[in-house]
Parts: sequence; C-alpha cells; structure tokens
Amino acid sequence: MRRLVLALGSVALALACKTAPPLLPVPLPLPKLGDCPGQLRSTNEIEGDWTIHERIRVVGGEVDESFGLVVQKSGPKLVVVGLTPFGAKAFGVTQIGMETWTESYLGPVLAVPPQNVLRDLHRAHFLIVEDPALEPRQVTREADGVVLVAARECGYEATLAPVSATPPAGAPSSP
Repeated sequence: MRRLVLALGSVALALACKTAPPLLPVPLPLPKLGDCPGQLRSTNEIEGDWTIHERIRVVGGEVDESFGLVVQKSGPKLVVVGLTPFGAKAFGVTQIGMETWTESYLGPVLAVPPQNVLRDLHRAHFLIVEDPALEPRQVTREADGVVLVAARECGYEATLAPVSATPPAGAPSSP
C-alpha cells in the first residue's frame, strides 16, 4: 500500500510540475491591397526585345512593400518577375497579347497583387494616356527616370525606379 501511495504521489507531483504548453499566437490578417483595375497594352504593340531591371515600392493603407523587378520582352511575350529584398522570387506575371498568367512563389499572402504591378508597369511605360476617364492611374515622371504612379481610387501609390536596361537588339549603344 505504501508503494502505491508513493507511486501515486510521484505521478501527482510530476503532473503538478508540468507546465502548460505555450499558447500559439493567433495569426492576424496581413494587410493586403485589393485588385486595382486598369488597362494593358497588347504585347504585339510593344516594340523590340529588351530587358529592364527596376525597383518598385508600393505604399497604401497598411501596405509598404518593395520588390526588384526584372522585365523582359521577347517577341510577343512580356515576363515580369518580382523579387523580394533578399533576391528570392516573389511572383511572376507573363503576358502574351492581352492574355496574362500569374504565379505566386510565396503563397497567397502577397500584399500587392502581381496584376497591379503589371498594370502599373504598363501605365508607366506603355500607356501614355493623360485622361483620368480612360486610365485611373496618374503618372508623374521625374528627371532621374523615377516614375510615380498614383492609383488613388485603389488607395495606393507605386514608385518605379530604373536600375538597368538592355536596349532592343540592333539599337545603337550609348557611349
């Protein structure tokens, strides 16, 4: 009987000393921009084969995201790859003609929809429209090549800054 009492006491003591597991944090919904409509230009109307490297920063609501962008036009295909600040692929968008395909490499949690980035690129580089009735994104161009795209109706602004570019094949190179 004494052994039984000692055994039960030991079990009770062991259970009393055990601490409760830590509570797991409740994930809060991450801030995210909604899809912002806008126009695209057909890749059949965009001349040449070229590659550009830009930085984009998108700020609006609680979102403040930056990506490196590699944009390549080859024949009828335009490919945009968004890179995290650490150089990892965040997303990819492919456009042929007016058709687009999007791929997210970080899962469905991107704060900035890749389609918005594609539309901002189009507005900055391929759609020279100054009528807000035709295109809701307003563009301001700075002397150093930086382009500010204000999508006020969608609640954000994007800043595109050039990093480098390769001219179309056959274009004269600068000294």
